[in-house]
Amino acid sequence: MAKIIILANSFRPGGYCMAGIDSQTGDWIRPVPRDGSRAIPKSVAEKIGLLDVVEIPLASEKPKDRYQGENRFVASWNWKIVGSVSPKKIIGYCEDSTMILHSHTDYVEPKYFTPLSIEQWKSLQLIRTNVDFSKDTYKPSHWRASFHDSSGHLLYLKVTDSIIVAKLNSDAKVGADCILTISLTGPWAPSDGSKPERCYKLVAGVIEL
Repeated sequence: MAKIIILANSFRPGGYCMAGIDSQTGDWIRPVPRDGSRAIPKSVAEKIGLLDVVEIPLASEKPKDRYQGENRFVASWNWKIVGSVSPKKIIGYCEDSTMILHSHTDYVEPKYFTPLSIEQWKSLQLIRTNVDFSKDTYKPSHWRASFHDSSGHLLYLKVTDSIIVAKLNSDAKVGADCILTISLTGPWAPSDGSKPERCYKLVAGVIEL
């Protein structure tokens, strides 16, 4: 049974993607079902908010997900909220690295991982930054987060945190000083073949400070 501080609860095809930090080990965990969808059911996800501490039964074995090594199989859906933490409590988990998830761009080429051992890469990272939210230029129904990494490179990432998206859609103000959970997808390419397969970075959790 892991006690996980929930730091990502975002929409994805078929349901939601959730992830957080094990409060006992400090390790990232992304719980996923065994059905191959990697999607948490809405009935589970909608009851849980960011910063909730949740007891989650996890299986001992891990999925063989090459690009998301933090994934762990869910043993059952008997999840229990046992507390919550303040935003200030998680600032210590933020990483002040010059490169966010392996590159200075909005994506990572899958071939980047080929020579690396699984211990050398990650698909989840927590950062604190000043961020600007805006509608996607090409898909007005989507929101993007613009911010710089600590070396000055600009990132322009899709926001999948459903609570923040709803807030932005209602024209509510979202503060600039935020803690962001950045998540890296598995390889994906448009069906029209216009772009090669890439692992894209998403803003899967937004905590306002």
